[in-house]
Amino acid sequence: MANSMPALSPLWRNSLRTWLAATLTIGIMLWADRGGVMLLGLLLAVVFINDNDLTPLRSIGQMVAGSVIGILTAVLLHNVISGWLVTAIGLLITGVLVRGLRLLKGLSLGYLSCWGLEVMGDGAHFNAALVFDLAFSAVVGIAMAQLSTWVFWPRRPLQQLPPLEWGLCEQLSEQLLQMERWLAQGGIPPQALRSQTLLPPILQLQQLRDQRRSSPTPRRVRQLSSRWAQTGFIWRQLMRQWLLLEPLLLELPAPLEADGLLGPTLRELGRHLRPGAAAAPRSAAPTLEDWLQLARRNNASAALLLAIAQQLEQLQQLLGSRALVRQAIDRKQGGLA
Repeated sequence: MANSMPALSPLWRNSLRTWLAATLTIGIMLWADRGGVMLLGLLLAVVFINDNDLTPLRSIGQMVAGSVIGILTAVLLHNVISGWLVTAIGLLITGVLVRGLRLLKGLSLGYLSCWGLEVMGDGAHFNAALVFDLAFSAVVGIAMAQLSTWVFWPRRPLQQLPPLEWGLCEQLSEQLLQMERWLAQGGIPPQALRSQTLLPPILQLQQLRDQRRSSPTPRRVRQLSSRWAQTGFIWRQLMRQWLLLEPLLLELPAPLEADGLLGPTLRELGRHLRPGAAAAPRSAAPTLEDWLQLARRNNASAALLLAIAQQLEQLQQLLGSRALVRQAIDRKQGGLA
């Protein structure tokens, strides 16, 4: 099954793993004759489904601990005081306890469990048996969520990164191609590249190294994670550089006449983004006079063309760095999952 899972679309993966987590939770709760507290288990089964957590056992422990702290806090408070302020006080105490015990991955579920008891009732009917049932429901829901994640989204985080980075290359390459065509043919300018679409995968490239810092990891895997984090850092700089360059390009009077600079330069940048592209030495860079002549031929601002030239130079350097890092990753990647 693990080999067939990559062929599934994200929609089917999410639907199937949620279905499996809910079905297993319902089955176990009915088998254990605890259907009365099934709601909490189902809620946690849907909430705790994680694709990229590299330390799932530690996460499960913190999630369970946070949920139990939230439940116990709510029950104890309901046995002492009553009223609508109980929920607010319970959430405050839960947050302090969970943070104090450094169970940060269980913080949200601690809040949720504490709030959930208020939804289920005023707390007057809670006793030790019901507290145990609620804790059992929470553990089942979290465990089944993790199990369904393993089944329908195999945990090979390093194998997820090459297609993720390739998706970034495709987006930037397509934007370079559209910009080159617009400068050559004119017409409606291309829509600006949105940083919101680039930033999530860039952050994912960087987060694996942060997750591995506190967990025992083979040296090669740690080095590879560090290389991917370096790739993510370069991509953040690439995104920033392109967002600075793109508005300048859109100020040019398209189509450009006798353009022997911008079009070829954008085409060369696109070649750097192709699979297996090497950080080849650049051809002779255009001189200051070349850019000034392009400005005169198109009646464009000389200062604008010089600013574009400087931004293009920095963008090309970043793409060269990205190619070097990817070469290092490809050398280390062999056979490593």
